[in-house]
Amino acid sequence: MVSGLILFFYIGVHLLNHALGLISLNAAEAGMNIAIEVWYSVPGTILLYGAAGLHFLMALWAVYERRTFFLPPAELIRIALGFTLPIVLIGHAASTRLAYELIGFPSDYTHVVAVLWAAGSQGWQLGLMAPGWLHGCLGLHFAFSRRPTFRQLRLVLFAIALLLPVLAGLGFIAMGKEIAANQELMAEAMRFLSPENAAERLKIAQWKDGLLNGYFAIIGAAFVAREIRNLFERRRNRLIAITYPGRTVRVPVGWSVLEASRGFHLPHASMCGGRARCSTCRVRVTAGDGDCPEPAADEQATLERIGAESDVRLACQWRPQGNVSVVPLVRTARPIYRPAAPRHSGERDIAVLYCDFRNRSDLAVNRLPQDLLYILTLYVEGIGNAIRAHGGSLSYVETDSLCALFGVDGGSVRASQRALQAAGAIGGVIADLNNRLGPQGENLKVTVSIHAGRGAISEIGSGDGGVILAVGEVIDAANEMRKVAAARDRGFAVSVRVYGDAGLEPADAEKVMLRLPGFDEPVAAMLSDSAPVPSPHWTAHGAQSRRTTLRRLWSG
Repeated sequence: MVSGLILFFYIGVHLLNHALGLISLNAAEAGMNIAIEVWYSVPGTILLYGAAGLHFLMALWAVYERRTFFLPPAELIRIALGFTLPIVLIGHAASTRLAYELIGFPSDYTHVVAVLWAAGSQGWQLGLMAPGWLHGCLGLHFAFSRRPTFRQLRLVLFAIALLLPVLAGLGFIAMGKEIAANQELMAEAMRFLSPENAAERLKIAQWKDGLLNGYFAIIGAAFVAREIRNLFERRRNRLIAITYPGRTVRVPVGWSVLEASRGFHLPHASMCGGRARCSTCRVRVTAGDGDCPEPAADEQATLERIGAESDVRLACQWRPQGNVSVVPLVRTARPIYRPAAPRHSGERDIAVLYCDFRNRSDLAVNRLPQDLLYILTLYVEGIGNAIRAHGGSLSYVETDSLCALFGVDGGSVRASQRALQAAGAIGGVIADLNNRLGPQGENLKVTVSIHAGRGAISEIGSGDGGVILAVGEVIDAANEMRKVAAARDRGFAVSVRVYGDAGLEPADAEKVMLRLPGFDEPVAAMLSDSAPVPSPHWTAHGAQSRRTTLRRLWSG
C-alpha cells in the first residue's frame, strides 16, 4: 500500500504538472523545476525507484501466489494495467531521465515537449500516464470503498479521477501548440532528431530495449514458476474438500477458500482484490477447525477491526490444509466475473406442485431428534431429486412442505405432463422411505397437490441460492386444494385443468369443486390415495392411448 501510494502520488503530481500547461508553459516549467528538485535528488530517487521496484516485486509475488485467474473483470483490468505501466514508462524514462544522465539532454518541459511534438509522438505521450492512473484508482477503490469516509467523498474522488487526466491532456496540447509556434525551439528539437545525434539516440534505444527485454523476462519467469508450482501441487494428488452450503468442491492444498469459490464459479463477495482489507469475503468455519493455519498479521488486524468471532476467517487469506466446511457471511448476488444466467420472470402458464408432510408430529413420538432429522433429510432430498429429475424447480422448502414449479421456461402442456410424472416419482420416494422405516414404524404420510394455470413468476437471487417465486390464481387454487386434501386425509389432489393440459382424461376418483374468492368459475380437482404415474414415453402416444394408460395405472 505504501509503495503504491508513493507511485500514485508521483503520477498525480505529474498529471497536475501537465495541467499547469493550460495556464502557460512557464507555469508548467515552474512546477517541473520543483518536481526535479524533489525526485532527482538522492532521497527522492531512492524513494521513487525503491517504491517502483518494491511494488513490482510484490505484484510478481501476488501473481505467483495466485492459483486461479477467474477474477472479476475490474480486478483483471487492474492487474493488466499494472503490468502495462512499466512498458510505457521505460520508454519515457529512457528518452528523458536516461537522456539527461547519458548525454546531458535537458529534461525540462520546453525541450521534452518540443522533441515529442517534432517527432509526432504527442499521442503516445497523452496516453502515457493512463495505465498507472487507472491502476492506482482501482487499487484505492478496492482497498477503501467500504470505509465510511471514502464513501462520503466518493463523488469528489471520482471527479478528481476523471478530470485530472483530462486537464493534463489539455495542458499538454496547449504547451505543444505554444512550442510549435516558436520556430527557434522547434529548430533545436529537430537538431536533436537529426542524423548527427543518431549515435546518442541509438545508445538510448539500446538501453530501452535491454530494459524491456529484462522486464518481460522477469514477468515470464514469474508465470513459469507459477505453472511449475501448480504442476507439483497437482502431481502430489493431495486434494482437500471445501464444503459450502449446497456444494462441495475439491482443490489442491495451497488454494485459498476465495480461489476455490472463484475457480468453481461460486458466488463469493470480495471487494478489495484479496488483500485482507475489506473483510467482505469472510466465512464462518463450521467444520475442520484443526486444519486452520493461524491468521497472519494482515488477516488478524482486519478480523479484530470488525470484531469477528474465533470461528470467522477471511477467505482470501485462509489456505486450509485439510477438509473444511464454510459458510460465506456476506451475500453476493452472483459471480461478478461471469455473465449472469438468464432470469425467469413474467406472467405465463405454469404447473405448481405442493408436497405437504401430514404426520411429522406422529413420527416424532418415541424418536430422538437426530433420528427425525435424518428422516426429514431423506424425505427432502428424495422429493427434491424427483422434482428436478422431471424438470421442476424448487420454489421453497420448509419443514412440513415444499413447493415446486413446472414450466417456468414456457409450455403449459409439458409443464402439466412433467408435474404428473414428478407426482408419480414422489409416490415411489415415499414408498421407499416407508420400507426403510420398517413394519414397526409409523409410515410417512404426504399430500401432493398439483394445479396448472396463469401465474406471475420472478427469480429472487441467483446462482446456487436463487429461488423462483410465483403468485396468482394458480397458487391460490393450489392452496385451496391442499387444504381440502389434508382435511380429507387424501394423498393426491390433481386439478382437472392439469389433466386437460396434459391431454388426458381425469381418472375415476373423488371430485371436488373449489370456489375461490374473486373468481367466477370453480376449480375442479380429483382426490385419491394413488399416485398418477403416467408412462415416461406418454408424449409419443395418441390421446386415446394416453387415456387408456392413465386408467390402467389408476386402477392398478
